[in-house]
Amino acid sequence: MIRPATRADAPAIGEMHARSWTETYPGLVPAALFEEMADPARRRAAWARNLAEPLLEGGTLLAEEAGAILGFVSVCPAREPALGTRGEVSGLYLLRQAQRRGIGLALLRAGASRLMAEGITDAAAWVLDANHQARAFYVATGAIPGASDTGFHSGHAISETAYVWRDLATLPPARDPSAALR
Repeated sequence: MIRPATRADAPAIGEMHARSWTETYPGLVPAALFEEMADPARRRAAWARNLAEPLLEGGTLLAEEAGAILGFVSVCPAREPALGTRGEVSGLYLLRQAQRRGIGLALLRAGASRLMAEGITDAAAWVLDANHQARAFYVATGAIPGASDTGFHSGHAISETAYVWRDLATLPPARDPSAALR
C-alpha cells in the first residue's frame, strides 16, 4: 500500500531511512556522513522535524507491507535553481528487500502525481555520482542527467548529478502497486 506519511510515522520512517543507508551507502560517502545518516536517532529526529513542517503538504508518501515501511518518496517545489525544474524529488529510499519489485517506480509515480496536483510538471533529483544503482533506476524511468555539483562534508568532496524528468506525465507505467507490495 502507498499512502501519505503522517507525523506519527516519523519514528518508523527514521528507522527505515537509517537502515536504507546502512544497506546502500557503505563506501560511497565519507565515514562521517555515513555515520550521521545511518544513525537511527538522528533520522527519527530529522523526520519528526520534516513531517512537522513539510516543504509540501502530503509530499512524503510511504510504501508499506504488513504494517512495515519498506520505502518512501518525498517531493517538494525545487529548492535550488540549479535543478532547472519547478519540482524536486528530495528523497526516494527503499530497503533492499523492496528493491526490484516495482515499489520504487510506484513511489516515484505517486510523488509525481502529488507534484502534478500542485501544477508542477517537471522535477529533478540529486543523486550521488557513486550510487550507480540509483542512477540506473532514474535513467530507466526516463530521467536525463542535468546539472552537477560537488559539495563538501567533513572536508570530503561529494559529487552529485541532478536527474531530470522534463514531463512527469511520461513516467513509465508502474505495476499495480498492491501487487508489488504483496
